[in-house]
Formats: sequence, structure tokens, C-alpha cells
Amino acid sequence: MKVSNRQLPPGLGRYLAFNPEDIKENPLGFYRRMWQEYGDLVRLPILPNYCMYLVAHPNYIEHILSTHQERYSKPDLFKKPMNMMAGESILTSEGDFWLKHRRLMQPAFHMKHLANLAIAMVSCTESLVQEWDKKSDGEIIDIASETLRLTLKIAGLTLFSTDISDDSSSLGKAFRTGFEFVNYKMNNLVTPPLWFPTLRNLDFRQSKQTLDNLVQEIIDSRRQNSVDSPDLLSMLMAARDEETGEGMSDEQLKNEAITLLIAGHETVASALSWTWYLLGQNPEIAANMQDELGKVLNGSNPTFDKLPQLDYTRRVFEETLRLYPPAWALPRVSLEDDEMEGYFIPKGTIVTLAKFITHRHPEFWENPDEFNPDNFLSEKVNQRPKFAYFPFGGGQRICIGKSFALMEATIIMAIVSQHFKLELVNNHPVEIDPRFTLRPKYGIKVKLWKRS
Repeated sequence: MKVSNRQLPPGLGRYLAFNPEDIKENPLGFYRRMWQEYGDLVRLPILPNYCMYLVAHPNYIEHILSTHQERYSKPDLFKKPMNMMAGESILTSEGDFWLKHRRLMQPAFHMKHLANLAIAMVSCTESLVQEWDKKSDGEIIDIASETLRLTLKIAGLTLFSTDISDDSSSLGKAFRTGFEFVNYKMNNLVTPPLWFPTLRNLDFRQSKQTLDNLVQEIIDSRRQNSVDSPDLLSMLMAARDEETGEGMSDEQLKNEAITLLIAGHETVASALSWTWYLLGQNPEIAANMQDELGKVLNGSNPTFDKLPQLDYTRRVFEETLRLYPPAWALPRVSLEDDEMEGYFIPKGTIVTLAKFITHRHPEFWENPDEFNPDNFLSEKVNQRPKFAYFPFGGGQRICIGKSFALMEATIIMAIVSQHFKLELVNNHPVEIDPRFTLRPKYGIKVKLWKRS
């Protein structure tokens, strides 16, 4: 576009006017300081010809994600590590390739298909509850690691009809190794190239090969036996392009399956961990949720048809996503010169959409650091700018699994909360670890108390 104004946003006046380790070790604190000092659009020069902009105002975010989304794409610092693990997929691709795959995959996440997946989610959560029933009252567990194990099991069963959460699962082991490697790559700008024979690189390459082989075996088996499984893989294999009638190749299926595993378990697990933490800190809100579960479910498991009635439970989770959004920032790169409300955005600029700041912006949230599910009453939602809250992104590229994630979280919360009271362990340190997703650094320790 033709830019009429070359005024740069406020920000640091010279390169490296800060310690780069500040961003790496405490990015939330650093970005928050920059926002408090300079405002909702901050220019952070890193090196000559390399600059990053911090974005916190809903109007700017809407410009980038929605109204002028064609001027921005995901940057290589995100795409390259993800592509090592999952290849080109809906998460990292752009243009016609992305659009074609989005259209192919979208029907698998329609409500009529999610009803079948809800059954698997309930079954997995029931099995976890049965494990916990064997524990003594007051026994301490790490709810963060337990939730991660549960969501990985749900991801495997809803995707492949295979449990990959068990320590003995070769697929699960390979996936976890690969996932940690992507995490490492994203959090360290300078790392040895993949061909260099470090132990980390060798472990990843072996795990990646194992992961590819095992997923391919599942795909081959499905093609040979034509089993009608109500899982996402079956729906993706059956998907056909409306114009050409073509389906996905085995390579594309494999990439999308691995992508859904990456995106579909860690984010929900992180958010649920913070949900239990916030409920433990706010017993009156936990009691309100318990009242709703008693009235709607009366001790029974949630069914797909009853989920819409769990309005307060859903609002509890949405409020958690506000305070602790798993993907706490969205990176984009400008594909051309741009202008936002009078400020110049040069081509090639990395823009970081800071959900963690926007979701706590006092201009749009009353008592922004307090946990209040009533923030998501419809009348309050309608009063806020659309992009004051965007845990699943926005625009054309809004997360394809949004409804899946909300359904999964609501089911887990309903079943676990009806069977157990989770009491926070005093003096256990709870800190944010913002690497990759916003997870609790030392886990979240709770005492399990069985409900009568």
C-alpha cells in the first residue's frame, strides 16, 4: 500500500537499548514494562534492519488479524521450528495452500461431528477419575501434569482412536520429544543446525522418524481396511475439495495429524491447569460452578446436548483464557509497508500481538487482574471491542479447533469437579513459564478430596 505518513510509533530510541536476556527470561514482564511506558503500539529496535513492534490495542489487533490480514503472515521464527515437526500444514502455510486445507478440514470440526468426539472425551476423563478414586483422601497430585496426560490421551483417541498418553507408547514418546524440541527452537534464536550431531538434534531426528513412521502406519491401515472410525483422521481422509474432488495425500494427512496433536493438547492442558488454580483461589466462584453442575447434571456425566446449559462453567473457562491465554502472544510479519492510525509499519517488521496485555487492559476490563466469570455475560461481551479478547486468534485464521477446545475443557471441568474437590497446597510456588505456552513453571500441586 502507499503510505502517506512515515511517523514511527513511540518506543526505544536505539538498538539494543535493553538486555535481550530480559525478553528471553521474562518476556511478560518486559513487554508489560514497555507497554506501561510507551503505550499500545511500541517500537523495539533489535538490530539494524530488524525491528519488532509490540501491539496491545484491540483496534490495531483487528487491523492485523482481520481487516488487513492480507498484509501480514506468520514469521519464519514461528514457521521454521513448527515445520521441522509437522511439515507444511494448516498452522504454518499461507495463501492458496492454506485456504484449500482449511476448507478440507473445516467440516471435521462442525458441531455434528463434535458430538461423536464428546463421547471419547467423557470416556477419557472417566478413566482418570477412576484412577484418582484409588488414591487416599487428601493425597497430593500435580494437576498440571495430570491434565496434560489427560489431554494427550484425548488428542490421541479423538484423532487416531489410539491412546498415546501412556509412557509405553512409542508414538507418545516420539511426540513428546519432538514437541520439546520445537519448544527449545522457538525459545533460542541461535541453535545448532539440525544436521549438526548434537545429542538433542539426534534425539529429535530419531523421534521425528519414529513419529512419521507410526502415523503413516495408521494411515496405511485405514486405507487398507476402510474402518469407519468416528475420529478426526477418518473425517480428514474422507474430505474432498469441492472444486477438484481431490482429497489429501498421505504426506498432507500426516502433517495435519501431527499439527492437530501439537495444537490440541498442550494449550487446553495449560488453560485447565490455571482454571484449577483460579478456582482454588476463589472458593465462592468454585461453589457457584458446583451449584450449576448439580442443577444441570445432578451427578451424571455431561452429554453433548447438555453442554450449552453449563453456561457458568464455560464462563469460568473463558475467564481463565483471558487471564492466562495459553498462546499468550501472536507473532506476525508485515508483508508490505503499512499504516495503523497514523503510525508507519515498514515491510518486514515483526509485530507481536500481546494477548496477555490486551486481555488485562484496564480500558476494556474492569478490575482487569481479578478473576470474574461475569466478564463473559453477554451484555458485557457486547460492550467490548471484538478484539479485546482473542484467545483463539481471529479473522480468517481463527483457530479451527476453538469449539473442540471449549467442549473438551467444559467436559473435563464438569466431570472432575463433580467427583473431587481440588485444594491448593499451601506454599507451593506457582509461577508462569511463558515458553511456547503459558504453563505453570513448577506445576500446580493440589490435594484430592472425594465428594460424597
